[in-house]
Amino acid sequence: KQGGGSIINISSGTALMAIPNMSAYSSLKRALVGISLTAREELKDDKINVGVVYPYITLTDFEKNTLKAKVQEEEEEWNPEGSGLRPGDTAEYVAEKILEAIESEEAEIYVHDWMKKM
Repeated sequence: KQGGGSIINISSGTALMAIPNMSAYSSLKRALVGISLTAREELKDDKINVGVVYPYITLTDFEKNTLKAKVQEEEEEWNPEGSGLRPGDTAEYVAEKILEAIESEEAEIYVHDWMKKM
């Protein structure tokens, strides 16, 4: 009715990497990229922009709500800053990148420029 719109799918930086023990997650996020970019081509004549965002580690309580986290409650909480990884991003920062994807209508938005080289 409004003559167009946007669909933004949230993939993951893991779609760009080969990480041991993450094959199922990484593969599904990579498949989402393929679906998104194909839908982008299929829907462009209907003025529906489809894009995909590649977030990095987002600092949320997500892990606390997983079965794995409940089993490991007594263990030290994982801290990306102490793991040699780049620091994670706030949910607000990732939300800004999602808004950027809507406004720019780019096919792919990498939350960090260094992710483009992966």
